[in-house]
Amino acid sequence: MNYWIKTLDSKPKLNIDIAVKLESMFYKYAALIFFIALSFSSRAQEKQKKGALGVGMTNFSFGYGLEFPHGDLSDRFGRNFKFTVGAERITASNWIYGLEFSFMFGDTVKEDVVSNLRLSNGNILGADNSYAEVFQRQRGVFFGANFGKLIPFKSNSRSGIRITGALGLFAHYVRVQDEVQSLPQIEGEYIKGYDRLTRGLALREFIGYHHISQDTRLNFYIGIEFTQGFTSNVRDVNFNTGLPANKDRRFDGLVGLKAAIILPFYGDYEDEEIFY
Repeated sequence: MNYWIKTLDSKPKLNIDIAVKLESMFYKYAALIFFIALSFSSRAQEKQKKGALGVGMTNFSFGYGLEFPHGDLSDRFGRNFKFTVGAERITASNWIYGLEFSFMFGDTVKEDVVSNLRLSNGNILGADNSYAEVFQRQRGVFFGANFGKLIPFKSNSRSGIRITGALGLFAHYVRVQDEVQSLPQIEGEYIKGYDRLTRGLALREFIGYHHISQDTRLNFYIGIEFTQGFTSNVRDVNFNTGLPANKDRRFDGLVGLKAAIILPFYGDYEDEEIFY
């Protein structure tokens, strides 16, 4: 399936229709993936040797967060929430490396990207000659690789201070929702004149508390996360103004609180020896 399309300037752009479908799939299957992973984690823990916290381990995590924008991002959006899924390896010496995906969403858009479609009373007239129900929403994604260190409070423990940094791709856009699908002006290729798709490289840092219980039943981390996105608009024209889109470099910053449930898998344990 082609998730990227060519526009008149021959540069690959994210197909927003596909992004919306991926968003729908994320909501539909996130819980299913979580419970499947939880089942496999429970089976792996049954085979784990007691006291194996000093060995390497592989973790899957499912998180939720609240973020507040700053920099150029605060001119476009308000606060947002996010879901995260991640996979990482913690070595025997407590070094951390892995991958993480975040899906961000919010309902505060400060730019009226469809202002050219509004009547003098502020409403938008649909193709059926009725007022259209149009909502603007924030959407964004981050995908990157992280690296860091777990500093345990005591030996033979996986509970302590967690510090990680990540490098990845950051993208955000305005999702224009036409509830009754009565606006052909924002369908298909036309949506690219309204969505303000912006993307670029980003850095992300996390510091907080990481907890793995001795019986592995309570596993989580919680802390503060910072994001610095060095992005630019990838569209050529803003239809609501009829002017070329601003291609200047942006600084899109986020700071927020994040918490995640950890599903640990111990891959380096040795079977317990039984003597008769």
